[in-house]
Amino acid sequence: MASWVSTLLDSAIGRWCGVPQAAALLRPAGESQCFKGTVLVCGKASEHSVLLRQHLSCLPDVAFVEGADTPLQAIIFDGTELQSTTELDLLWQQLHNLLPRLDINGRLILLARTLADASNADAAAASAALSGFTRSIAKELGRFGSTANLLSLDYGVQQSLVPVAEFFLSKASAYITGQVVPVRRARVKISEWQKPLQGKTALVTGAARGIGAAIAKTLTEQGATVIGLDIPQAEHALVALMQQLEGKPLLLDISQANSAEIISDWLTQQGIKLDILVHNAGITRDKLFHRMTEAQWTQTLEINLRAVQRINAFLLERQQIQQNGRVVLLSSMNGLAGQKGQTNYASSKAALVGYCQFMATQDHRGITFNAIAPGFIETQMTAAMPAIPREVGRRLNSLHQAGLPEDVAQAVAFFARPDAAGLNGSVLRVCGQCFIGA
Repeated sequence: MASWVSTLLDSAIGRWCGVPQAAALLRPAGESQCFKGTVLVCGKASEHSVLLRQHLSCLPDVAFVEGADTPLQAIIFDGTELQSTTELDLLWQQLHNLLPRLDINGRLILLARTLADASNADAAAASAALSGFTRSIAKELGRFGSTANLLSLDYGVQQSLVPVAEFFLSKASAYITGQVVPVRRARVKISEWQKPLQGKTALVTGAARGIGAAIAKTLTEQGATVIGLDIPQAEHALVALMQQLEGKPLLLDISQANSAEIISDWLTQQGIKLDILVHNAGITRDKLFHRMTEAQWTQTLEINLRAVQRINAFLLERQQIQQNGRVVLLSSMNGLAGQKGQTNYASSKAALVGYCQFMATQDHRGITFNAIAPGFIETQMTAAMPAIPREVGRRLNSLHQAGLPEDVAQAVAFFARPDAAGLNGSVLRVCGQCFIGA
């Protein structure tokens, strides 16, 4: 239930006082395809935009328009062939008149080459400019509930682009905006939009409640069989959830030194190998650094970081994560931006990013490693905050509202897809483009 502070700020009084007002976001509701509506493709045509046009044109209820005054649900700007900063004028020439036609909850996707693939310094500058444009225009579109994201494409990216574009066109990306997402070259077979995880087995840590429970539910809805892991104190909630999802509960405190071995032995006894491993479990032990005890420091790093490393190392060594499996790590905006009183937590979450990016460079039988950094998400923890800081936190992003656990869950499911092989070492912020650390 909304507090009286929320009600006041969302009223005419709040608007009169200049409080940013949020547009209602459209989130997934069992759609049979990624996107429906009108799309306009602009920029300099390349094989990438041609591929997307071909793919999307095969979907029912998707219409491509050109220069008419038709309202648009999506715009795709192809900047992969920009060779000089002079050509950046295309952004103004084409998008200046198009963006006012973008509907509420619309999607703007920009395509660019990676800097490593630029043919010269001028082309590299043009590519970098697109990232600044994307982050800025996302802050202008946010009040309409619309998003803008940039896909940075390696040389030779073709089919691996399609599932990424599908996600950012879809309602599943409602709370993700202002992001630059690197897409690597990979051989993929496009998955069905519904039930892409059919036949897959996923282990989710910290699954009993909050974001972990939402992840377990979403993976199940998309076809996976879920093993939910949580501490013994959460037995009642975890068992009830797993019964609801027809999954399996695993009660374990991952801070135990032998937790990785216990998980491995349990999987062996059950005859299970994992397709998806989601490290969601984590704790906070907030305190100003000069007042922080060694136990508060050590416990936070032990659960948030070292347990993750131990579990991964053990399961990888025993090959209990399937070939072409998916490992998803839950980092945090505070790990990227820092936060007063959270030196331990921010250190652990920043470490996960570095760990993820390094693991992505190694040969792990096609297993990908990706991280998600949630922003202000409506959970039991945020509900317990004092009213004023909570309301400020909700509005400190381009969409002027807090995210929901399902927003994080949709991002996890996106990384878990079999056709998401082109995403490896990514750090995706699910934060509505939080102004902190942006």
